Amino acid sequence: MINNNKSKDNNQLLKEVLDELTLRNPNILSALVVSDDGLNVASGIPHYEYDDIALVASDLVDMAKDFSGRLEQGRLNRILLEGERRTAVVTNAGKRTILFVLIPADDKLGLVTLSIRQAANQIAAIFG
Repeated sequence: MINNNKSKDNNQLLKEVLDELTLRNPNILSALVVSDDGLNVASGIPHYEYDDIALVASDLVDMAKDFSGRLEQGRLNRILLEGERRTAVVTNAGKRTILFVLIPADDKLGLVTLSIRQAANQIAAIFG
């Protein structure tokens, strides 16, 4: 669990959240906190093209929100992109922040999903 010490800045707190997420889930290939305008805010196991990934994740959320609205699904919770080799999980982590996590396609999604949701809630609390 993250330590909400007032002397720590947001970057340190985000790093702790991502470290905890990747410690609990050692199969995670990449984990990024992304702003809604496509900037990489923090990386835990950064993807080699993390700036591009951050921008695409932000665009993906925008498109999914539009699509979700057209389907009258309510608030968008998460996006799963399941590929042959990898699965990307994109989750809201506050009003203006996204958590992007990349895992192997054969990883147990249920186990990592709980950790992702907890990390997203912690990230949202940091930017409260």
